[in-house]
Amino acid sequence: MPSFEYKRLNILDNLELFSSENENNYFPFHYHDYYCISLITKGTEILNNQEQEFIAPAGTISVTQLNEVHRNYSLAEPGYSYNTLYLSKELLEYYSDGKEVAALERVINDPLLFNSLRQLFDTKQHQATQLENSIRSLAGYSVNPGQSNRWLGIFGQIDDIIESHPNKPIDTEWLARMFRMSKFHFIREFKKAKGVTPQTYIMIYRLGKTKQMLINEVPLAEVAYLNGFYDQSHFTNSFKKYFGVTPGGYLG
Repeated sequence: MPSFEYKRLNILDNLELFSSENENNYFPFHYHDYYCISLITKGTEILNNQEQEFIAPAGTISVTQLNEVHRNYSLAEPGYSYNTLYLSKELLEYYSDGKEVAALERVINDPLLFNSLRQLFDTKQHQATQLENSIRSLAGYSVNPGQSNRWLGIFGQIDDIIESHPNKPIDTEWLARMFRMSKFHFIREFKKAKGVTPQTYIMIYRLGKTKQMLINEVPLAEVAYLNGFYDQSHFTNSFKKYFGVTPGGYLG
């Protein structure tokens, strides 16, 4: 059952916080006149901005840009959980020493920043200094707004590549050669375009294909093998990490 909580802090212009547990509603396209900074605490969020989709697994920070038309939804039916704080452009730029913040990285994988921001939701006493340091770190992820669209069309080929290797490991170096890039340049640019690394994208894509097999009562060991997982345990742990429930929990 989804649950929600909203609160306003008495620091930094009455900063607004919103929390949702087991969210699975599919919101229509909308926008905010501030940045939405969401800490994904369980499951996986998909952020769609009408042009492309970004994937934000648990433990990462999902960013919706200022005035961006978008919708957010769960990768899997059981839903996902998140904590969101709403930041104005002025506040971000103040803590970036006055430098313009035109956009932030779409999916930020920074455990220290994640845990620091999460303390806002887990405690009743809030220290302005700690929050200021967190916002200053967040402002350091400022990017050019057009960066994430650069390889969008080219990286669309990744789905066909995964389909052509259904139960085989797909090596990152081999993928990079397919896209005529060095390994590290490929990983960096792919993450800008999709929000996750190539290997995480491949895993989530394959996990999505396992759901119908589970419904059809295919044995777990066979599901794991047919979709390129090392063993049943690897499959079960990955399923729970990205979908928020175990394969058994998914079937109810």
